This record gives sequence, structure tokens and C-alpha cells, in this order.
Amino acid sequence: MKNSLKKIYHYLFDYDNNKPDGTNQYSSEILTLLTMAMHNQKYVLVTFQDGQSEIGQVNQQLSAQKFILRSTNQKLLHIVDINCLLRVDMA
Repeated sequence: MKNSLKKIYHYLFDYDNNKPDGTNQYSSEILTLLTMAMHNQKYVLVTFQDGQSEIGQVNQQLSAQKFILRSTNQKLLHIVDINCLLRVDMA
């Protein structure tokens, strides 16, 4: 499972997992990217402040700061608060 997620990660984002960027984004940038991803049905990689990350599609906006993220396996839904995110990358 871990290897397949790494392959998906590199395929979608062309990102070296061994050298994390560490730069965070402003809340306005995160909000803009999540809104664009929701309207264009794009995949996103969301990185949380605790270091965890998730790949999926943004389905719906619940409030000004909360979005629903459907994971890549199409079975899990996450409520994502932009205040808990470090950065968002779009494929």
C-alpha cells in the first residue's frame, strides 16, 4: 500500500518525497487552490500541519474554511479545515 501511494504521489505531483519542501502557504492561497480544484475536478495533495498528507478530489465546500475531500480510493471522505493545512498542491 505504501509503495503504491508513493508511485501515485510521484506520478501526480513529480515531487521528491525524500526532500520535503517545508514551505507553507497562506490561507488565501490554500482557499483559492481548493476552490479551483473543486470546480475543475482536479486531484490535490493536501499536507497537514502535523506532516500527514492525503491525495484526493475536493467535492464540496461546507463553509468558508471547510471542504470535503474524497480520497483516491473513492471510499473515504475527509472534512478539511484550511487552518489545519500546511500546503495544497494541484495535479
